[in-house]
Amino acid sequence: MIGPSSSHTAGALRIANLAKNMLKEDVKTAVIKLHGSFALTWKGHGTDKAILAGLLGLETDDLKIRDAYQLAKKAKLDYKFIPTDLKDTYHPNSLFVEVWGATRSINILASSIGGGVIVLDKVNGIEIHYRGEYPTLVIVNKDTPGVAAKVTNIISDMGINIETMSVTPIHKKGKHRGHAVTIIGLSKILSDSTIDTISQIENVDETIFLNKLY
Repeated sequence: MIGPSSSHTAGALRIANLAKNMLKEDVKTAVIKLHGSFALTWKGHGTDKAILAGLLGLETDDLKIRDAYQLAKKAKLDYKFIPTDLKDTYHPNSLFVEVWGATRSINILASSIGGGVIVLDKVNGIEIHYRGEYPTLVIVNKDTPGVAAKVTNIISDMGINIETMSVTPIHKKGKHRGHAVTIIGLSKILSDSTIDTISQIENVDETIFLNKLY
């Protein structure tokens, strides 16, 4: 690990790298909001370099992290760091990262909880609280009967075990009101074709697949 802090460098890099991987494209533009201690020490602890390195796809032990600003300029990465206050409902080492590629965008909110370990709290505003123990499927669907059963039947037909599962209705206002979030931890990684089949199920509005973080 390139230091000085596992929380402020390794964890921050992993959060940024997670955003890049979920985008599935090279990052062209990024807005990074730094919360808590990140907002106070992001330059002194090298958090800014770690974040840029993560957006560029570097690993936590890559010596090129120290040259992240130069590498970002070479890659024509447009970025903005914004110290902010996400209120005390989130871990003091939290980042909101929004990234744009050539054809799509995604935003995540994640926390660096120590030792380089991160927790994914939100994806596109959807509460996740994902710790990366299992490959995980996240589905946003209209809160109607039968959707979860169709999803689990497809997974079962692929010979994959369900390790954990939760279904949470969304009651608050917003575009997802009247929907539910289904989070399924799996024994194996889903193929792209299986994810596509699930995304085509009636009343499924959004499908996100998260591989193990470590």
